[in-house]
Amino acid sequence: MSSKRSKNPALPVLDDAFRLASVKEADESTRDLAARLATTELRRASHPGRVTWEPTDQAEPVPVPPTVVDGDGDLWLRDRGTGTWTMPEFNPKEFPARCGEVLTWSQLACEFGPLTGLADDRRVGGGRR
Repeated sequence: MSSKRSKNPALPVLDDAFRLASVKEADESTRDLAARLATTELRRASHPGRVTWEPTDQAEPVPVPPTVVDGDGDLWLRDRGTGTWTMPEFNPKEFPARCGEVLTWSQLACEFGPLTGLADDRRVGGGRR
């Protein structure tokens, strides 16, 4: 995915992290995870009022946020009835096919994290993560 689509430019995105020396120096096999973890820390530092979950946070937070922004800055919505997540702006010409699927929290966090809540409210999702 590409941060060129980012609708939330105030949040650091994966492309920002890939420019960091620490990420560039990471072994190629771990560079993606290093960028995702660096993005998590960049978001926490730049937006301390928002909750950001790492890509390794597999347990769904309680309470669950209704919307999150993924590592590229794209919006995902939670279906309250099923507890699954979808990307409302999915366009097959712009996004990988996986973005058009219905995902669980763990799939979303692992494949598209870090995830950041939209509200500047630490009570959403159980505090700093």
